[in-house]
Amino acid sequence: MIAVLVFAGLRVGELLALRWRDIDMTGSWMYVEESKTDAGRRRIKIRGALKAELVGVRERQPNAGPDRVMFATSTGRQQSADNFRSRVLRPSVTDANRALTARQSPPLPEGITPHSLRRTFASVLYALGEDPGIVMDEMGHTDPALALRVYRQAMRRGEAEKAALEALVEGLKWQSVADERSDSRPQASDDKAA
Repeated sequence: MIAVLVFAGLRVGELLALRWRDIDMTGSWMYVEESKTDAGRRRIKIRGALKAELVGVRERQPNAGPDRVMFATSTGRQQSADNFRSRVLRPSVTDANRALTARQSPPLPEGITPHSLRRTFASVLYALGEDPGIVMDEMGHTDPALALRVYRQAMRRGEAEKAALEALVEGLKWQSVADERSDSRPQASDDKAA
């Protein structure tokens, strides 16, 4: 869920309404059909890191039909935004900060929200040099002046920073982060596995 916010820029309501029919893995497109505005109905390119995460989600839901909510509750219903914030976002930020502290890196900024992750998506695309029109289309924005005013700071990046961001977005660094996550999880001992 976090990967979809960061790498597709959805609003929290759009994320929670996603269904498997909205994902075209072959063509690498995500379709947002349920949005708060007409401009919000859009398609978003599924880039490498996000594609890898969605493949993993799909593997954990092999029998999910096209109309099933992708990130449903245990009863199969659509989650609420409050549920997402308390059960997914806050624990994810806590886990990330724990990992950052272990690596002696600074923690994430205070007050991370679903909307700040949406802004991250736009900022990353601008920093990578994506055409502003494409970014606006993928974000569901209609005002170019607003979009550029809000996100133009992200465009000021050096080549090394751009290369690192591109590796992350395309999944090159994402896989190493995922590997690190699974390596740091406690392994079951033989007597517990039985």
